[in-house]
Amino acid sequence: MPAVKSSAPTKRLVHSATESKAASGAKRIRLSKALPRPSAKVAKATKGDGLKSNGAKPKRLKLLSNRYKMPENEYAQLTMLKQRLLALGVDAKRSELLRVGLMLLVALGDAQLKKAVARIETIKIGSPPKKAGY
Repeated sequence: MPAVKSSAPTKRLVHSATESKAASGAKRIRLSKALPRPSAKVAKATKGDGLKSNGAKPKRLKLLSNRYKMPENEYAQLTMLKQRLLALGVDAKRSELLRVGLMLLVALGDAQLKKAVARIETIKIGSPPKKAGY
C-alpha cells in the first residue's frame, strides 16, 4: 500500500534545552568581540597566520599546548580577572586571558615592551631541592 503524502507542513521540534541555552547566551559577550582588533601594522607582521590569500575563509590553525610556570600570586590574578569579566558579562578562560595579554604586548612599542619585561622578576625554574638523607 503506497504511503499517503500530507499537504500540511510538518513542524520541526526544538528541544527546550536548546532554547534556554540561546536565551542565556544572549547576555554574554564573546571575549574576542569585546576587545579591539589589532592595528594594520600588527596584521602585516603576522601575515602567515593561516589566512588564505583571497581572504575568503581562514584556514584552521593548529593548536599547540605547552606548560608554563608562574608565581602563585600571578596565577591568583588570572582568577581575579576571570571573576571581574564574569561580573561584566564576559566569560573567559585562563588561556584566553593569556592570549589577550600576548595581543596587548605585541601592540606595544619597543620602549614600552622593554619597560614591561623589566618589571617582571625572573623565576628560577628547576627540580625541587633534594631532601637530606637520600
